[in-house]
Amino acid sequence: MKKALKWFFTLLLVVIVVGVLGLVTKFYVMSPKMRAAQDLKAPNTPEAIAKGKYFANNVMACMSCHSEVKDEPGEPVVPETLGRGRDMGDQPSLPGRIRARNLTPDPDTGIGKWTDGEIVRAMREGVSRDGRPLFPLMPYRTFGEYLSDEDALSIVAYLRSLQPIKHDPGLTKVNFPVSMFIRAVPKPIEKSAPPAPDASDPAKRGAWLLKVASCSECHDSATPTMEKIPGKAYAGGVKFIVPGVGTVYSANITSDKATGVGAYSDEDILRAINEGKTKSGREIYVMPWSVYRTMSDEDKKAMLLAIRQITPVNNPVPPPELTKK
Repeated sequence: MKKALKWFFTLLLVVIVVGVLGLVTKFYVMSPKMRAAQDLKAPNTPEAIAKGKYFANNVMACMSCHSEVKDEPGEPVVPETLGRGRDMGDQPSLPGRIRARNLTPDPDTGIGKWTDGEIVRAMREGVSRDGRPLFPLMPYRTFGEYLSDEDALSIVAYLRSLQPIKHDPGLTKVNFPVSMFIRAVPKPIEKSAPPAPDASDPAKRGAWLLKVASCSECHDSATPTMEKIPGKAYAGGVKFIVPGVGTVYSANITSDKATGVGAYSDEDILRAINEGKTKSGREIYVMPWSVYRTMSDEDKKAMLLAIRQITPVNNPVPPPELTKK
């Protein structure tokens, strides 16, 4: 019996050691998957800079994460901190302390020494210049699928035009085991997406805007571990804990009339985008509507059209649990 137990525990130890080595190999040797940064060059033209500025400030909300924001609904950017990075502090909804890096051309604390290819790789493939995986709060997987070389480089051109600000928000610190799992998320993209559809095709333009504006990042129904639930695209219900406010849930923005926005008028939906108010007049938290309100009228109409075309999903969303009066 003693001999059998000895062999059992020896075998168990071997299995444990092999399992640990397998995890170490997968997550710390083979991950993150990355390739050398491409040899890309952003065009230094007024047109490219203007296009990148519009995407970064009015559509993709890049500056909402990479700048300091005001502590109010919509989180408008503090102008003098534009692009200097942000320490998001202790957020109950996040598994650690997330810090968005300085995107100004400062050579010491910003991206002044990064190549254009390294910036594009971080933007679309989720790998920093030093090989660290980016926390997926940065929607690099979406940008990898929908952001073309041309559009990505226009954003680089804009970032190069920013006033350099010497400010180091620090490195992101993610709690274990999430810190291990996110190493397996980045991957090289196989090909560049086509350029963004223009206003001549509002249906395609609107669908593209819903993606690059990261609407699906919050409005796709997900499990508590943030795994997307099949068949519930844009059906909402994702839980967010907002310090000083309470617990809120992302809205169902499908065209379902009972639980989504199917019964909303165009004015009701545009009010959410422009004023951060629900149909009932309640303030909207988490959603950076202060960014989306600055989109062109054409793009807002295109986004509205795309929302109307989302497949209806009956998914009741819990009401907010507000501590703020």
